[in-house]
Amino acid sequence: MDCTKIREACSAALDGESTGIEPGAVAMHLESCSACRGFVDDAHAIRRAFTDGRPSGPDVTDLVLAAARAERHAPGPGTSALRLGLVAIAAAQLVLAVPTLLFGDDEGAPLHVAHEVGAWNLALAVAFLFAAWRPLRALGLLPFTAALSIGLLGTAVFDVLNGRAIALTETTHLLELAGTALLWLLAAPRIRRRARPALQVV
Repeated sequence: MDCTKIREACSAALDGESTGIEPGAVAMHLESCSACRGFVDDAHAIRRAFTDGRPSGPDVTDLVLAAARAERHAPGPGTSALRLGLVAIAAAQLVLAVPTLLFGDDEGAPLHVAHEVGAWNLALAVAFLFAAWRPLRALGLLPFTAALSIGLLGTAVFDVLNGRAIALTETTHLLELAGTALLWLLAAPRIRRRARPALQVV
């Protein structure tokens, strides 16, 4: 009998399926074919290896995944205060954005420039509000707010030192810096979780 059919029958028997061949015919072939006997021995060895290594306890996959989801969504310490702080800073940013957006009033700046500044303040306020509403998104907003606040603060310091701006009027940029700091504190628990070393499987 063909070795391929015999090996398929032996594999089916190991899986508890119908072989389609009489057991006696399979046994007779295995007695005369060392290659097929080796195939069957190897198949039994592989099955034993997998069976012996299989955990005998209950399946806790669902419990582990549920715990991981709960940890991911669990609010960190002080989260409520951070979110309220972001709302307050967003409200202040909106107060700054309204005059420049509606009236083009930004310390004598050209109308178009004033409108652009108002649009930036509005965008930043929306970003802070969104992070307060969805804290898990704080990490994604952090690069934008950090780049904007650091850039604005840097140019403000440069202009004040060179006499092109008044220090008191540039203190409004501290709002962006404070909002970025709150975003960082809100995102810090997720950053630490991502930085944990992977568990090594022995």
